[in-house]
Amino acid sequence: MGKRKTIVCIETGEQEDAANAIGLSNGFISHQIREGKPIKGLYYYYAGEMLPDERRQKIRNRKKKQNNKPRPVICLETGERFESITLASRMFGVSKSNVLHAMKRGSAVHGFHFYYGDEPKPVDSFFKPRRRRKIRCTETGVVYESIKDAAERTKTSPNCIGSAVSGMAGGYHWEYADD
Repeated sequence: MGKRKTIVCIETGEQEDAANAIGLSNGFISHQIREGKPIKGLYYYYAGEMLPDERRQKIRNRKKKQNNKPRPVICLETGERFESITLASRMFGVSKSNVLHAMKRGSAVHGFHFYYGDEPKPVDSFFKPRRRRKIRCTETGVVYESIKDAAERTKTSPNCIGSAVSGMAGGYHWEYADD
């Protein structure tokens, strides 16, 4: 069993035996103190250890809400400017996390690339091209430009066709068409 330490509340100055007084595990209390996070709404430090003024100020500043001012987003293909990722995601019908992920990696979301409007436009090589592979129906021999195109024309789910490549979906066999 670990050594029990006395903790001091920054706000009240009271000293307490950590686990007994708060009713939480020593590991949790140690983690919260190390990270400068509150425990049941109050901030603590270990007795006998100096709490630098810089750290105290940092802890106090964490309690204040950060300025979460939205950043403008631009769609590369359309040139449209949106006031935030939220507005861009709503316009294109995708989640905010997908837009953010695509912006970080330079990938496309539903065929569109995005970048922050308050930063210089990234170089063209940053943006990855849309990934489309031609697909062929083995029964008819028809080659479609993409799985999505094949799904729309055969009235079959794109997920079924994609997972059925070298298999069967919608009553047809599918394979990738080599260029």
